Amino acid sequence: MRTTHFPEIFESLLKERDISPEFTLDFLNPDYTKLHDPLLLPDMERARDRVIQAMKENEHIVVFSDYDADGIPGAVVMSDFFIRAKYENVSFYIPHRHDEGFGLNKEAVNEISKRGAKLLITVDCGTADHEEVEHASKMGIETIITDHHESDLIPKAFAVVNPKRKDSTYPFKELCGAALAFKLVQAILKKESFDIKVGMEKWSLDMVGIATLSDMVPLVDENRILASFGLNVLRKSPRPGLSALFRIMNMNQDNLTEDDIAFMITPRINAASRMGVPMDAFNLLSTTKQLEAEKYAIHLEKINNERKGIVASLVKDAKHRLSTRQDIPEVIVIGNPEWKPSLLGLVANSLVEDYLRPVFVWGKDGDGVIKGSCRSYDGIDLYELMKKPKDAFLEFGGHAGAGGFSASLEQIGVLEQKLSEALEKLEVKDKKLSKSIHSMIQIQIEDVGENLWQTISPFAPFGMSNSKPVFHIQNAEIKSTKNFGKKSDHLEIIFKTKEGKNIKAIQFFTTIEDQKIPLTVGSKISLTAHLEKSFFMNRPEVRLRIIEIGL
Repeated sequence: MRTTHFPEIFESLLKERDISPEFTLDFLNPDYTKLHDPLLLPDMERARDRVIQAMKENEHIVVFSDYDADGIPGAVVMSDFFIRAKYENVSFYIPHRHDEGFGLNKEAVNEISKRGAKLLITVDCGTADHEEVEHASKMGIETIITDHHESDLIPKAFAVVNPKRKDSTYPFKELCGAALAFKLVQAILKKESFDIKVGMEKWSLDMVGIATLSDMVPLVDENRILASFGLNVLRKSPRPGLSALFRIMNMNQDNLTEDDIAFMITPRINAASRMGVPMDAFNLLSTTKQLEAEKYAIHLEKINNERKGIVASLVKDAKHRLSTRQDIPEVIVIGNPEWKPSLLGLVANSLVEDYLRPVFVWGKDGDGVIKGSCRSYDGIDLYELMKKPKDAFLEFGGHAGAGGFSASLEQIGVLEQKLSEALEKLEVKDKKLSKSIHSMIQIQIEDVGENLWQTISPFAPFGMSNSKPVFHIQNAEIKSTKNFGKKSDHLEIIFKTKEGKNIKAIQFFTTIEDQKIPLTVGSKISLTAHLEKSFFMNRPEVRLRIIEIGL
């Protein structure tokens, strides 16, 4: 496949991604049949057989998932399966972020025991929960763990389905939690159909797509396939909860992109746990009732708007503080004791987008403990990075793309320096996953348009290890500027081309007044930016998303 527009850019993007000619078609046309066999995952056969046994013997099964936009969609994948199999002796448990924290806890296990559960299946958690798994075992509950978080030791569960186990020979290590839940469903259906029509499980790929695009996993190999097909299913998904969300957000379902997931859907799923009760998001995505879906969608929209106001303020504060620095280190660590830890992953995401490097953001919880979230950039393995200066943390965990940590007040002041030094020494185990793809492509303002979009769009969906192309434009003449948004906290610039065409460029959470250089009409500036296609209000528009403005 070759493009007739901007062939040099097309070839450059292939080269940056180390895509040789024989693999070009595979990359540009993800193939569902090339997903790896789920039985190659460690303990998958044991997990599959145990679930089938539980269903045939009508045992009560509890699915325990994480509270984020990976764990909740993963729980919905399991819910879809049980509903299609007409198996009703199942319940779901999603822990409260603030009251219970991440992963299994003994109080939750006690509650699960009261429900009469004989089998506990975790989604997106459990690998580090040794004591809790042992506690469940003592109470007569067998545990199947499906998880992708890293740990040097694994608990003594009935099965631990985790591609990152040291003894794992699975061909791809970077699946998210919901993808592993989907793999479990695939494995079960390969052995026992439960009268489910062949291929019906593919309708759950909308959840896998959301999770894969939300959870900072590299979009290569299986993840590229799952993200691509997940977006395709999302564009057709009949879920009442998604339909209700799309209506509220005034989004065109037919044209959903990875950015719509990251900036619109994911925050609303996460708002349930950050600002309220995570089961609300699960109920939204799993319900088959329209009125119930409307109720949950309105509720999540309300609390997400509350969340947005707080996060926007935090992002603006963080960017202002970073703008006063002479140099930005290779790893950013920024925080404030007044910041609420449950919201800081969103702040980190925004800063990664702007500064193109790993970011650690911290605040203080209700007990006065410094806690934070971190997000990676372009395949840098955060878990391995945090292991280097591990004495600087009280606790840390997560995976390559995202994680959490706590630290003492003494260590937080030197954490940025220690992590930046550790990054220099970080051993790159997989050059393809860790390759940084952000060299700038020189274009003219006249090049911006549908033809350039058609050149780069085959490389989507973009994300970790397949980042958006970064364009550099010089001498772009300003036609107009304005601040926009309900709080006038976003920037819009219109540029004029030689042919008289208008090109729009936007930047969120920054204003005309925030710029280091004056944005006067008629002046010429340079800028670095991503290219994107917006379908807001059903009006297709190719525009620039500004990263940086200069003279």
